[in-house]
Amino acid sequence: MNQLQTIKTEYLRPSRTIETVLVTNKKLSEVFLIYNYEGNSFRVFESHLKLVNFFQDKCESDYHFSTENELDEFLSEFKLVA
Repeated sequence: MNQLQTIKTEYLRPSRTIETVLVTNKKLSEVFLIYNYEGNSFRVFESHLKLVNFFQDKCESDYHFSTENELDEFLSEFKLVA
């Protein structure tokens, strides 16, 4: 099971945030950017560029979840690769 650590939370509005989350498992790690839209939509990005492109309507998120539990389960079980 992966370990999750929130590195930074940026508030776009009181109910909209972008979180930078470090996911680690033994010696492997990966950083994800998560756009939380009012607690009803969680969009996960594997790079800052993809996040920027999403806000410019140029691409979709890498993953999308409707609940925080779904998001946490995904990140906890995500297969990290070298």
